Amino acid sequence: MLTEIRDRSSGWFAWIIAALIIIPMAFWGVQEYASTEARPVLAEVGEQKIYQQEFQQQLVNRQQQATQANPALANSDFFSSDSYKRRVLQNLIDRALVNHVAAEQNYQIGDEQLATLIKEDPVFQTEGKFDPELYQNYLNSSGLFSKTQFENSIRENSRISQVAAGYQESSLVLPDEIRAMLEIQSEKRTFDLITVNKADFNDKVEVNDSEIQTYYADNTADYMDEDRRSIEYVELDTSSLAEDQQATDEEVQSAYEDYVASFAEDETRNTRHILLSTSGDKGDDEQLEKANSLVEQLRNGGDFAALAQEHSDDPGSAADGGSLGEVEKGAMVPEFEKATFAAEIGAITDPVKTQFGYHIIQVESVNATQAKDLAQMKFDLTEDIKLTKAEDQAIEKAEELRNLLFEQPDTLEGAAASLQTEIKTTSLFTRSLGTGIASNEAIRAAAFSDQVASQNLNSDLIELGNGLYVAVRLKEFKPSSPKPLDTVSDQIKTKLVADKASKAAEEAGANLLQRAEQNWNELAKDESVETQSFTVSLIDTERKASPEVIREVMKMQLRDTATELHSFTGISGDFNIVRLSQIAPGDLTQISQQVKDATRRMLEQRNGQSLFGAYLKGLQETVKPVINEELL
Repeated sequence: MLTEIRDRSSGWFAWIIAALIIIPMAFWGVQEYASTEARPVLAEVGEQKIYQQEFQQQLVNRQQQATQANPALANSDFFSSDSYKRRVLQNLIDRALVNHVAAEQNYQIGDEQLATLIKEDPVFQTEGKFDPELYQNYLNSSGLFSKTQFENSIRENSRISQVAAGYQESSLVLPDEIRAMLEIQSEKRTFDLITVNKADFNDKVEVNDSEIQTYYADNTADYMDEDRRSIEYVELDTSSLAEDQQATDEEVQSAYEDYVASFAEDETRNTRHILLSTSGDKGDDEQLEKANSLVEQLRNGGDFAALAQEHSDDPGSAADGGSLGEVEKGAMVPEFEKATFAAEIGAITDPVKTQFGYHIIQVESVNATQAKDLAQMKFDLTEDIKLTKAEDQAIEKAEELRNLLFEQPDTLEGAAASLQTEIKTTSLFTRSLGTGIASNEAIRAAAFSDQVASQNLNSDLIELGNGLYVAVRLKEFKPSSPKPLDTVSDQIKTKLVADKASKAAEEAGANLLQRAEQNWNELAKDESVETQSFTVSLIDTERKASPEVIREVMKMQLRDTATELHSFTGISGDFNIVRLSQIAPGDLTQISQQVKDATRRMLEQRNGQSLFGAYLKGLQETVKPVINEELL
C-alpha cells in the first residue's frame, strides 16, 4: 500500500513530467526574466509579448542549425527572405499562444514540484543523488543569469508542457489505424538492383582551366565572402560589481545554515516496516494490541523479515521482509515520515498510526552527504552573498543603461560615462563566425539586425548570462565580395569533375536501362554487370540496401505487370536501376510487441500533434496576434 504510494510519488511519473520539460526547453530555449520595458516589441499575443531581440536570436539559431546540416545554404538569400522570417516568427507566436492559455487557465508549478524536477534530473546528480554543488556549478557555467532565472524558466516551460500534454494524452488511436500501419510496415518487397557508381568515372573525366573560369564567371554569386562588420560596445559586468560588495558574519552564518539544511533535505533512509491494516473487519484496538506484541518480539531479538512476511498487510513489501528501500522526505504520509526520520538506526519504533493502520518501523541505515564545516565553506558563501548583492545592483544599473541607450540612440558615450568604463571595439566578423565577444551569437545577431546595421542605432541591452550585459553599435561595415578565382579553383574543379562523372554514370546507366527493358534475364547474365537481390520491409532491423533505394522501392507498384522497372540518380550521383518483382503482405503475428508498441506511440504522437496544431490555429484566429511589420 505505502509502496505503491511511494512509487507513484517518485519514479516513472516524475520522469514523465521531467521529459515533458525537455522538449519545449530544447525547442524554445530559456527566456529572459529581467526588465524588458525598453525593448522593441515585435508582436503581441494577448498579454504575451515577443521582443525583437528574442526574434533575432531565434532567427540566428535557426540559420546556424540549417547551415550546419547543409553548408551549401550558408550564402543563400533564403535566410533573409520574408517567408523564412515569418516561419521563425510563427514558431514564437505558437509558443506565446500556448503560454497565453497556460496563464489564462492558471497552470501552476509549485515549489515542491519544481524541486522534484530539478532533483531528479541526472545532470544535477552524483552517484544517483542530487548534488547542490553540482547544480550551482551548472548554473555558473551555463551562461544563465541566476538561479532564479533558471528556475523560472523551468516553471514556465513546464506550464507550457501541461497544455500540450493534455492534447497529446487525449489523442485517440483506433485499432484499425495500428493494424493498417503495421501492414504497411511489414509489407515485403523483393527487387533486383543495378548501381552504376559515379566514382568509377572520376578518373575518366577531365576539366580544363577554361571550363573552371567559365563556371566561375557564371556562378560568382556562389563564391562570395560574407558581409563583415565590426562593432564598438560597452559592458556591465556583475562580477566586477561584486568586488566592491561586503558580506557580514551574520549573512555568512545564515547562508551556511541554509547550506546545511539542503543536505538534511536530501537525506534518505533505508527503511522496513510491518503494516497492520485497520480497514475492513479488523478492529483498531485489536490491531494496536497485535502491533504492541510484535514490537515486544522484535525488541527481544525477533526476526523482522520473518515477522513481516507472516504478519504485514502491505503485500508490496511483505514478500521482501518489509523492505521499502530508500525512503526520502515527501514520499510517505506525514505520520510515517516523521517517525522514520526521528528514529535511531536499528531501533524498533512504537506503533505508528496512519490512515492505513499501524506501522512498526525500523531504519536500517541513513544515506546523506556530509556537509562541509563553516571554515571550509566561508569563502564560497561570502562570494555568493557578494554576487547576489551585485546582481541586485546590476539590475538597477541595467535599467539606467536601457534608458540612456534609448535617450542617446546614436552614441555609446553616455552609457560608458554612466558605467565609468571605456568603449571597446572588435575586429571584423561575419554573421556566423566571430572572435572575442563576437563569438557570442546574440552579439552577432544584434550587429546584423536592422536596428544596428541599417538604422545605425545602438542595440538594445543584451544579456549574455552570468550577469554580463552588453550594448553595441556599428563601427565598420564591409559588404560581401567575390572570392578570388585562385582560392576557389580547386573547389570548382572538384564540383565539375563530380558533375561530369555523374553525367557519365547516368549515360552508362541509360544504356543498361534500355537493355533491361528489352531483356532483363540476358542483362543479368552479363558478368560485367553486378546485380544484387533484396527482400525488405520497413521494420527490418538490418538494412542491406541504402535508405534512398528503399524509399524509391516503397513508392513503386506492380500494377498489371509481373515486374516493374524504375531508375533514379541518388544524392551521391550514382545511377540506380530497380526491378521490383514481388510485393507480399507481412505476417502480423511475427511482429514483436516492441514494434507494435512503438507504432502505437508513433500514431498517438502524430494524432496528438495534429489535434494540438488544429487547436493552435483556431486559437490564433481568436487571439489575433498583432505584429509590428516595421521590425520584422
